[in-house]
Amino acid sequence: MRRIVVSAGLALLALAPVAHAQQGGAVNESLEVMLLRISASTRCSDGCAVRGLPYSAERVTESVKVLADGNRIVQRNTEKLYRDSDGRTRVESEWKGKPLVQIQDPVGGMSYRLYPETKTGYRMAIAAPAPAEAAGAAVTGPGAPVPGAAKVAEQLAPALAGDATAAATQSRSLGTKQIEGMTASGTHTTVTVPAGANGNVKPMVSTTELWLARDLSIPLEMRMSNPFMGDSVMRVHNLSRLEPPTALFAVPADYTVRELVRR
Repeated sequence: MRRIVVSAGLALLALAPVAHAQQGGAVNESLEVMLLRISASTRCSDGCAVRGLPYSAERVTESVKVLADGNRIVQRNTEKLYRDSDGRTRVESEWKGKPLVQIQDPVGGMSYRLYPETKTGYRMAIAAPAPAEAAGAAVTGPGAPVPGAAKVAEQLAPALAGDATAAATQSRSLGTKQIEGMTASGTHTTVTVPAGANGNVKPMVSTTELWLARDLSIPLEMRMSNPFMGDSVMRVHNLSRLEPPTALFAVPADYTVRELVRR
């Protein structure tokens, strides 16, 4: 079976509704382990620390899923994004009005999920890069590749569709356009799972339109249509290239953080 390796950041984006699931008001620790392993397992070929390209921005994701009875599930999620010159990243989001902070610290070698309301959190060591890739761990400057950019659309769609081995993928360039004052390169990818591959009577088609700012190494816009997940649009707003405050990438001293051991 062909292995699917999804870019950590976009995998978490796709799993956003699940990422904040709670049971009886308490954090589901097994889910914390899974989510931290996704974000802390990034290897150099699929998400190096991007250094020398600081920014802050707001990311808005809107999704619509139409049920068989015609009912519609509409969700809107807003996040604040930060990256410093050392490649540390911070994502601030909310679930049911409760704040969540995720920090990736390649300098300290840790990935964090923090809950400001209770001043608690979890952390896990970031996976070491594969030996052959270690020398290229520090990607710097405007020429730095976008983590997993060439693979994101192709890999994410069949992974969500439930069958990767039988999927046929076609990609085409959409050229460039200006988004938030930056030049973004677009790619449209169609993934088709043929009839019968997953018990489906008809072919299942997923599409992804991805616009990447290569000068900053981040996706600025993404549109996805998937028979299981419905339709979603992600856009980046209020982009600033100023250096974010250093304190944003540190755990406050009054937090209680439990370390989860990689297995």
